[in-house]
Amino acid sequence: MIIKSKQAEEHFDRGINYFRAEFYSSALQEFNQVKNIEPDYPNIDFIIEAAIKRNREVAGQLTSFIQDNFDDEIQELSDELTVENSTMLGPEVKALLKRGNYSEALRKLKQAESVVPDSRPLLLLLGNTQRRLGLLAEAEKTLQHAAHTFPEDSEVLNNLGNVLLDMSLYKDAEDIFRTALRLSPENPRLLNNLGAMRMQTNNLDDAEKLFRKVIKLQPKWSTVQKNLQNLRSRIEALDNDIENHRTEYLKHPDYLDIGLALGKSLFFRGYFSEARTTFKSVLKRNPGLVAAHFYMATICELSDDTEKAIEHYRQMALKTGKEDTAEFVNFESLMKQEFFEEALNELKKIAILELDIAASRINLGIRYFEDCEWDDALRHFEEASQINDTYPDAFYWAALAHLQLNDPAKAKALLEKALELNPDYADAHFQLGMLLRSKAKKKARTHFSKALSLNVRPSFARIAQQLIDEQK
Repeated sequence: MIIKSKQAEEHFDRGINYFRAEFYSSALQEFNQVKNIEPDYPNIDFIIEAAIKRNREVAGQLTSFIQDNFDDEIQELSDELTVENSTMLGPEVKALLKRGNYSEALRKLKQAESVVPDSRPLLLLLGNTQRRLGLLAEAEKTLQHAAHTFPEDSEVLNNLGNVLLDMSLYKDAEDIFRTALRLSPENPRLLNNLGAMRMQTNNLDDAEKLFRKVIKLQPKWSTVQKNLQNLRSRIEALDNDIENHRTEYLKHPDYLDIGLALGKSLFFRGYFSEARTTFKSVLKRNPGLVAAHFYMATICELSDDTEKAIEHYRQMALKTGKEDTAEFVNFESLMKQEFFEEALNELKKIAILELDIAASRINLGIRYFEDCEWDDALRHFEEASQINDTYPDAFYWAALAHLQLNDPAKAKALLEKALELNPDYADAHFQLGMLLRSKAKKKARTHFSKALSLNVRPSFARIAQQLIDEQK
């Protein structure tokens, strides 16, 4: 159990890194690994839910060919699977996989492996079954053996590339896919999977070219059509964000949060050089901005600039007070021995953007609220207040959800709680004034006046002033 807990913690840390960097598909893979290892890991169900929702919002669901067509591959591979003195193995494995009994299928395949360790259909079936069960390290080992045994087999390489992609080993996955494409340059599955990989690493223009090529080769393939549609939506949204953030940042160059937002949008669009320049500008004004160091480190990693990636992750660790941790000590020792990759991996265990669970639940609740899913929104706001009952936002948004659910009495109590925690909460004063304006005009006027004195947002201010004027 101790070993499993350590494994779960490492997957969770990587997942949080990806989540905070908005690599939601990669984060989801890591969090699912945590769930497989430790089903009761704290807050893991919520975090998986958040990752799923954000992944769908940002990029849709990139569908893996192997997952969509697993039954077809079972039919083909199982029919090819033969073991001396066991004519029933193939049909038995096929039946188990079709029923979703992957664990029992894996047991039989492992038994067969001892008899025919170099069987192509067995290795492909075994690797894909391990992948289905989330045993990615074992699946990689199996398919690496298959690739060594069948080095000119593009389908074997395609399967290996998919496992590496699941493990978020993007550079390794890209190398494998490109090797496979040299063997089969017109293979739609390989082109689609390489496009998916390029999309996940924010190389959106390259991904679009690859998806377009697949559609020319296989016009009716729904998977790649969906991928291209999601990609175009993502590009359009990011281009709009970049235009808006750039305009705002030019007007307000001292507003570093706008600069950080611009850098992030450029990064996710794949404009790495401009993103790097933007983050440098932000860090020049505020060297202690941890999020900027994180994105700079990530860009440097993607560019294979290990030395600069290490420096930015190191700054993150120092500025968050992690220099006395065992991991930092190990990092420094590995650096002295010039084991730079190992040092980087050790440093990344502590150089993470902290995830505030309560704040994350509030943010997810707001997204449900904006989608008019009041019950789901309320559930997250209430969970946030249970985790941290000092956040006025949790009570404020829960009040708004209760208003939508026609429970004004509960909403009033929650708004009062929010103001108890933060007496200068302008929006809460405004909403409480709106709630009281029919039955307690004097109290409502007091709250409207307070909201105006706190510079409540312009749309609320106009309404508050109008209602005050009507009472004169």
